[in-house]
Amino acid sequence: MFFTFNNYTVDIDIEKTKETYRSLTYLTERCSCDGCLNFEKAIDQLPVKVRTFFDEIGVDLKKAAECYIIFNNDDGSLLYGGFCHLCGRLIQGESAWVRISDNHSYYNPDLSYHITENFSVSFQEECCMIEAPFNPPILQLEFQATMPSVI
Repeated sequence: MFFTFNNYTVDIDIEKTKETYRSLTYLTERCSCDGCLNFEKAIDQLPVKVRTFFDEIGVDLKKAAECYIIFNNDDGSLLYGGFCHLCGRLIQGESAWVRISDNHSYYNPDLSYHITENFSVSFQEECCMIEAPFNPPILQLEFQATMPSVI
């Protein structure tokens, strides 16, 4: 199914993505650090618009491939980054991660799709940490989000 999110056009096989996520483990089954524990619990407190976005494209965000805390905000919330995978392909658009050298890149929020003011995503064909049973074609969805501290 084709979707357009601002400058991104993606072709996502929603049923195959959902089927793949059913066989994946929760993030906290793979990592028990405070950042991952908080991320998984905080997902339930995200705005409905964010949770609906991920449901509609077949992704269980609690089974993300990677998440990490970028920094603690002054209000006690946490700025997260991370990524998950989809069964599909990128038709148009470029990653919000801009490479400035072989070892350095930065996240350009102007290139991302803002689901809400505090949750943005971008898509790219270059994937890392791909878990079985994902099979090509695979898309990586990068996210940056302010989330509550709940643990």
